[in-house]
Formats: sequence, structure tokens, C-alpha cells
Amino acid sequence: MSAFHVAAEPAQDDPGAAALALYAGVLSASSLDAAAHRLVATVARSHGFDRVTIGLHRGGRTRLLASSSLDLSNLHSVLPERLLGAMDESIEQGVSLRWPDDATAESDDGGWIRLEHQRLQREVNGAVATVALGFDGTPFAALCVERHQAGTIAPDELRTLEQQLALATPALRWMQRGEQAWYLRMRDAASQWLAGLRDPRRRTTRALLLAALAAFLFIALAPLEYAVSGKARVEGARQRVLSAPGDGFIKTAHVRPGDRVKAGDPLVDLIDEDLRLEQERWRSQLAQHENAYAAAMAKSDRVGASTGFARVQEAQAQLALIEGQRSRVQITAPFDALVVQGDLFQSIGAPVRQGDTLLTLATTDHYRVIVEIDESDIARVRAGQPGQLVVSSLPWEHQDLVVERITPLARAVEGRNVFEVQTALADVQGALRPGLLGRADIVVGRMPPLWAWGRHAIERVRMAWWSWLG
Repeated sequence: MSAFHVAAEPAQDDPGAAALALYAGVLSASSLDAAAHRLVATVARSHGFDRVTIGLHRGGRTRLLASSSLDLSNLHSVLPERLLGAMDESIEQGVSLRWPDDATAESDDGGWIRLEHQRLQREVNGAVATVALGFDGTPFAALCVERHQAGTIAPDELRTLEQQLALATPALRWMQRGEQAWYLRMRDAASQWLAGLRDPRRRTTRALLLAALAAFLFIALAPLEYAVSGKARVEGARQRVLSAPGDGFIKTAHVRPGDRVKAGDPLVDLIDEDLRLEQERWRSQLAQHENAYAAAMAKSDRVGASTGFARVQEAQAQLALIEGQRSRVQITAPFDALVVQGDLFQSIGAPVRQGDTLLTLATTDHYRVIVEIDESDIARVRAGQPGQLVVSSLPWEHQDLVVERITPLARAVEGRNVFEVQTALADVQGALRPGLLGRADIVVGRMPPLWAWGRHAIERVRMAWWSWLG
């Protein structure tokens, strides 16, 4: 005899021992079905019932779980339907019912409905009773007992059975939850949590949940302004690169990056000693050629005069060229500007070749802002869209800007492709200057915030899905 059967032998007049025996039998089972079969067998034997059946209520319907003398694999007869009807009747009303019953008991019970119990009693030709098994105030199963051949089930016997099932009922519920799928457990937990919110003491919790729900609906449905962001840099509306006018050496640097200059201010001087010597040489040759030309004219030597005149013109052209080169050895500012590049104080005496970049100037009265927009957002950007700029050095100042044009060529920056969007400042405010870096937001339309926040993730999933499907 198993340990369960030994523990299930206490006398019927000892409800505590019987309850512990049923509890031990349920806990010693390895599954819910095994526990249910042990339970119905023990109850049938200890109380002398002809049949004991247990049913499990889930999802609005009841199914037979175990029976002491009914083959549940063959349920084509009327009896299983009568058993399920009696169980549903007891579970829906949340009380234990029996039939037949005397008038006194019926009046004490408050007129509970027993129609299904009457049908079951006629089917088995005996006495029937059903105990609703509940946990946390909610019935989840029912135990139907039968006594055939004019037997009766007394109210005291039914109450004793309820007491004996007091410990086994929670154990059955735990085992049922343990065998449920995870989504069913989550659904049950959510249902219990929602039911607990009806408690008047949880008024604050309900208010907070309603506020959270309202906030979620707002960010999920309210169409707000949606902006795309990108790194931004401030540049002058006009920039001028000053190059070396010819081969030479740097003599003097008058400005550094960051200096403001006015039109005509000297910026860089180049060494002109070689040009001055070359100028003196050509002046000397010009004088010689002029004398030779004059002598040929005096002698009426037309060939000599023609040759001398050509040499005079050559010397004059060379002198004009040298004069032009000497006029450019001092580089001056072409307009009021800010020096943004070119620190030549460390290059005094260094050689330069014609065309080498010396300085970069930018205007200080008009600016443009270059915004780097990711390739996933560039399709939403259009000319004329508004935006705002915040530079890192002036985070408290917001500059309004307008999109002017989009560069139709992407370039790789930090492992991603970006497009340069040229924007114009609507009104320059604060100490803005070329070279500052920051971040710009361009308003591209209206969209609920929740969709805007999750758009990139959704697009990545769509791209991965498309790649996977080929």
C-alpha cells in the first residue's frame, strides 16, 4: 500500500486528519491528472460514494478531469452532460448543492437553482451533491458525488466533505497553474490584478493607471511636429581662399585664425628681394635697348631700329610683369571677414609655390548652416522646411533656420552615409561665428511621438525581413 493510501485511512469523524490525508495525496502526485484521480478515489472510499467526479472550469467551460468509476475516454452517453451541467450550476452560483433535499434545507439555502442536479439525480436514480472548489474567492473546479439506490447525502456529510477539501483545493489550484502555458498564466494574473483594482482602497492606483493610459494614448495618437536631426556646422555665406600669387617665401603674417579683418587690411607679406633685383636688371636692359634704338634711328638703320624697338618693348613688358608681381606680395583682405583657417606665424620664411593655400576668410554678416542628415531620413527633407539650430558653445540660444538645398551626393561619416543639407539662418542672434559645431532639427511633418520614436527600429526590422526573404 502506498504512503498516500496509508495516510488516507483516518476515520471519517476526524475531519482534520482526513483533510491532511487528502492534502498529502494531492502533493505526492506528479501531475494534476494523477492528483485528481487520487482525490476522487480517496473521497469515494472514505465516504462510501458510488461515484466521485471532479471537473475543471477554465475559459468559461468545464471539462471532466477524473472520476472514480467513469471511463472519461468514452463520453458518448448522457451522463457526462448531466455531470457537467451540475458542476456548472454549482460553480456559477458559488455554493455546494445537493439533491434530493428536504423543504427545510431548501428554505435555509435561500432557493438556490438545482435544475441540473434534478436531471442528474433522475439519471443515476439516487442522491447527488456538488461541492464548488474555489481559491481566492473564485471557483475553479467542482467535485460531484453520487450515492445510488435510494441513498441520501445529509447536509452534515456535505459540510464535512467541504472541510476535508479545504487543504487539497489550493494544492489543486497551484498544480493547475503550474501546468498552464505561460500565456495562460499571464492572462490569469492580469485578470486577478484587474479584479484587485476594484478594491476601494486602491483608488490612487486607479488614478495613476488612468493617467498613464491617457499619456500613452496621447503619445500614440496625437500628431505632433516630427523633426529629423543631424550634426551641424556654421559657415560663412561667402568664403574666400587666398592662395600664393607666385613662388616665394613668407615674410610676415599679420593675422591668425579667429581675427576679424576689414577690406584692405594686410594679411600676409611675401619676400620680394628677388623681384626687386629682377626689376633692376630689366630697367638696366631697358636703358641699353633705348640707347641702341636711338643710335639706329640716328644712323637711319631701319633693321637696327626695328630690332632695338622690339627689345625695348620686351623689357617694358617684363618690367610691367614684375611690377604686378611686386604689387601682389602683400596679400590684403578683399572684404570684411573672419579668418577661419591659416596660422602662418609658425611658417615665417617657409617657401610657398604658386597656388598654395595661405588663408581662408569667411563673411561675418551672413551665415549658412550645413546639416548632416542620415540616409534613412533624407527622403523626408524638402526645401523650405523650417528648423532650429543649437551650437555646442551656445546651448541656451536657439537659431531658426530654413532648408535651402540638398546636396544629392552621400558621403561616409563615422560608418554611416549622410547627405549635406544647406540651410540659411532666418535671423542671426548671439555671438555666432563660422566654424561652430552643434545640432540641428528640421521639421519634416507631423507624427505621433510613439511612431516617431519607434520608426527607426521598425524600418530596421522591415529591412532585415526583406533581406531574409530575399
